[in-house]
Order: sequence, then C-alpha cells, then structure tokens
Amino acid sequence: MSLSSLGLTDFEECVYRDLLSGHETTSDGVPAALQRLAALGLVRFDAAGHPVAVEPEIGVSRLIRRRLLETHAQQRRISAAWEAVHLLSARQRGRGRTVTIEQIDGADRVAERIRSLALDAQEVLAMHRSVDLPRPGETTRRRTIVSRKSVLDQAFLDHCRALHRSGDHHRLVDDDGQQLVIVDRAVVFVPSEPGGDSALLISQAGVVAAMADLFERVWSHAQDLEPCPAPGLTPRERRVLYLLASTRKDEVAAREMGVSLRTYRRHVAALLERLGAANRFQGALLAKQQGWI
Repeated sequence: MSLSSLGLTDFEECVYRDLLSGHETTSDGVPAALQRLAALGLVRFDAAGHPVAVEPEIGVSRLIRRRLLETHAQQRRISAAWEAVHLLSARQRGRGRTVTIEQIDGADRVAERIRSLALDAQEVLAMHRSVDLPRPGETTRRRTIVSRKSVLDQAFLDHCRALHRSGDHHRLVDDDGQQLVIVDRAVVFVPSEPGGDSALLISQAGVVAAMADLFERVWSHAQDLEPCPAPGLTPRERRVLYLLASTRKDEVAAREMGVSLRTYRRHVAALLERLGAANRFQGALLAKQQGWI
C-alpha cells in the first residue's frame, strides 16, 4: 500500500521502508528526505545522529490521524459556505446588520437546518432532542443527553441505543430540561417557545458558550446509557488509571509504580489516547464515568 495519500513522495516512502528493514540508503536526496520524514514524525535521530525509523504503529498512525483532521477541517470550511448563504441572506434583509438570532418555523425546516450544519461538523451536542444524522466519522464527536422518562418508550430506547452504539454517545438524566443542539460550539438551536415546532438559531458567542457550559455540567452528572466495564485493561493500565485519578504528582506516581518518570508518562500518554481524552483530568473523569476505576 502506498503512503502517498499521507503526503509522502515515492522516494521518501522508499527511504522510510529501507530504514524499517534495517538498510540505510546513501543516494542523493536522502538527507532532505530524512529531514522531511523527521518533520512528519516517521524518523528520529539517535544520539550519534543516525536516522531511526519510528514504528509504523506509532508514526504512520499519528500521520493518519493528522491527515484526517486536516481533511475534516477542509470539509468544515466547505460546509461553512452553506451557512454563509443564510447569513448573507439575513444581512441583505437587515440592510447590512449582522444577525445573530434567526427564527426558523416548522419542525421540518428546523430539522433540515440542523442536519445541514451538523452533517460535517466536528462536534454535535444535543440535549433532550434526537438528531437524525448519518453515522459519525472517526474525527466526529457527538454526545446526547436524554431523560430516563423518555426511554420508557421501547421504540425510543432502541433508537437511542442504535445511535449510542454507532458513536453518538448517550447519557441519561432524571428530569426533562432545556432542549438544545449545539454545533461545533458556534451555533445553538433552542425552541422559540416550549412545546412549539419553531426554533431559534443563535450564533452570538456568549450565548453559545453559556449553553455549552450548561450541557457540560449536565453531562458530567449524567449516567451512561449502557455502562460497560473496561475493555481488556491490563493490571498495569488499571494501576496507571488509579494513580492518574488519585495522585497529583507524576514523580510520586512513578515511584509507586516502581518505574522511571519517563516510563510512567509514556504509559499515561498511551492510556489517554486509548480513552480519547484531551488531557489527564478528562481521562480520569471518563474512566470514572465508565466504571473503569
């Protein structure tokens, strides 16, 4: 399989493959290719300055994730052009004024606007409202909060479970609350009146941030729709999780594990990547919420 889709030239790929097999090419252009591979994270240089190939499971996987993020960012920029149509139309109607609140009438029109913005979004947060979207991609994060009362309806529960298992993570709360859908923390949809079919699309940054904060607060106290045990954690990984949640200083945690500080931090980084956590606090929180520790 060629690595050209990840931004490598044929020559750079040959140099990398030669290093993996233990051969070091000395032809013209190799130094520049090695510098390029080092910049991409596929090659490192040892203390003596000799090039060493980074394992594909680490280097190539990291490069794939980076390319996926770049591709998704480009898709988002293209998708944003659709929203620009609505904003330009609103500006034309308002004679040059920037409109941050728009009313959308009718359940079908509301659903269509949510779909048009959320289809290629990187993050969609929904509370007490089901969002009918295709299965999320690898770089998409979707989270939905529903009430326990709503899932007493077996058909709705089955629907939520299907979404949950496809990657739209669902959690349960005891009471009904504010309906909202937040797309990429840039716009929020809320009902224009309780129980109505119309919605307000709000793009005012302060309002969207407040709604996102409300969602996160509710989410942090909600229960997973399908709690599951840790999938095959090793004793060492369980130990790292425990120390991550209970010990503030890495030096203390490394000492308790009986490993070097560098080794402990490497274990933590691998575990955070497995959890899909952006930082240690989030990693410990996710592990607790999923019953891993």
